[in-house]
Parts: sequence; structure tokens; C-alpha cells
Amino acid sequence: MARGSVLVIAPHPDDETFGCGGTIATLAASGMDVYVELVVQHGINTGGPATAQVAANRGMEFALACGKLGVSDFHVMIEEGDHRDTLHTQAARMVESIEYGSPLSIDRVRPQLVLLPARGAFHQDHQVVHQAAFAACRHRGAGHHTPAVILGYQCPEDSWSSQIEQATATLDVTEHYGQKQAAVACYQHQTKPDPHLRSRTAIERADAVQGAAIGVPYAESFVTYRTDLRFIAEAAEARELVCENT
Repeated sequence: MARGSVLVIAPHPDDETFGCGGTIATLAASGMDVYVELVVQHGINTGGPATAQVAANRGMEFALACGKLGVSDFHVMIEEGDHRDTLHTQAARMVESIEYGSPLSIDRVRPQLVLLPARGAFHQDHQVVHQAAFAACRHRGAGHHTPAVILGYQCPEDSWSSQIEQATATLDVTEHYGQKQAAVACYQHQTKPDPHLRSRTAIERADAVQGAAIGVPYAESFVTYRTDLRFIAEAAEARELVCENT
């Protein structure tokens, strides 16, 4: 695949890994630059002063996970926000940051592919981030970049959503699945014991189910919001050139 760029929008630390970590690792290994825009880094509500320490640990976990996946760069939009209201009161700021304000904005990174939370997400804050990122991906006219492909990833709890969407695009991530497993292991504060949906076993089981649907060990599936077929044609052409040169 030709060297291009991918922008992943993650509401919180771990969403990029649990939702599409195998895809990130696979695309990074193919030669694409993968960037992650983390919307808010907040602490887990521990009910005491330990919350601040947990927030710092989550930031460290996020950085380690991005390294395991081969992410080119990442940026935190809102540091240490309160997860109970930050995203719901910052929608306009989120849209502007994703469009042009962030160092990893659409206009600066100029991604061919954007991965964002699916519209039918279980968590309300994921729904808010979807709406902001989806708005930012619209065609904004001359001088602004329009991503060719927009896909929605689903996180473990989305299986309990009453508005879950049908996944329509799937990627075989078997070859680089070990990187996702290593990244998931970085999130000590976010993984749960089996059989919780956020357990390592449950995450692997879900990816195995997606893989079985296309006859491979592991895969990740996405909801399609935009597909410019020129992107696919250019990727195929680039792959042919790589094969000819090897």
C-alpha cells in the first residue's frame, strides 16, 4: 500500500486499541502513517484522591499501547477532563479541533482514512465523539481536506447497544494480532476479569468471531460511512508497484 495516513479518533484511552488495534497495527505495518487523536484523558472515578494518579497512569498506558501498535504520533485534545460532562459540553470545540485545530487535525494530517466510534455506540460519550468527528469529516470546500474513507469501529460494550449498526467492512488482522494483544495488556486499569466484555479473553473471542466470518483467525469489522473507490483503486495500484519492485 502506498504510504498515506490514517486518523483514529478515540474518545478515551483504550478505545483505539480495543476497537481497532489490530487494524492500526496492520495499516502501520503496511507503510501507512497512523495517527491517534485522543479526545479526553480522564481518571477513573475512584471516589478519592487516587483518581488523579489513575489519570496519569492511563496516560502512560495509552502511550505504551500506541507504541505497541506502531502509531506514528498521538495527541490528547483535553487533559484530565471530567468524563461525566466534558464531552457533552465541548462538542463545538471537538469539531474544530478535529477539523483544523489539533496538531493531528484532518487539515494537517490529510488522512485518506478516518476511523471513528460507530454511531450506535453504547456509551453516550462515544456517541458525542462520533457526532463531532462525523461532522468534521464532511466536505468543507476548497482549501480543506476531505477523507476518502470513513469507517466506524465498535468497542466491547457496543454489543449491548440498542442501536447497534451492521458492520459492512472487515479487515484480516491475523498477521499483526500479537501487537493488539500486547497493546491490550498495557491497559491494566481498563481490562476486566473474564467473562467481562473488556477481558482479554472476551476481546480475542470477539475478534475471532469476526475472523471466522471471512475464514481467518482474527479480524476487525467496521460500519461504512463513506467509501471513495478511488482510495481502493490507488491502494491496489500501489500494491502492484510494490510487488514489481520486490
